[in-house]
Amino acid sequence: MSIDFVHIIQRHKHIIGILYALFTSSILIGTLIPGSSLSEYEVFSYDKLMHLLAFMAWTLGTGICWRAYNDRRAPLKLLVVAPILFGIAIEVLQGILPTNRSPEWMDVVFDAIGTILGLLVYLLLLRIKDKKEGQNFEH
Repeated sequence: MSIDFVHIIQRHKHIIGILYALFTSSILIGTLIPGSSLSEYEVFSYDKLMHLLAFMAWTLGTGICWRAYNDRRAPLKLLVVAPILFGIAIEVLQGILPTNRSPEWMDVVFDAIGTILGLLVYLLLLRIKDKKEGQNFEH
């Protein structure tokens, strides 16, 4: 028995869209809350790991959400450019908003690493799906 994940995703596209918007909002809130709200023990590696994991998940979510609303797969350019621009926008906002947060370009680097990892997971899932369906993998 084969499960048609594309059909399931498209059938529940409104739920997926809402979850995607909530996740995007949570990334924004988490990165833009005032610095005084953060705990004192914030460690460099923990912060960077959170950037990496958030952008890995957000990139994968972007691909899934795109597929929920479109008949074609998400363009690879979208899955690279949109998250990186999002990460840069967050750092710019941290620099101009009065949140006691300072922009760090290393955050953008870890956002980009997470984006690439999310893209690799997305492509791996497509390859698995295509092999199960006996199709040639193309993107």
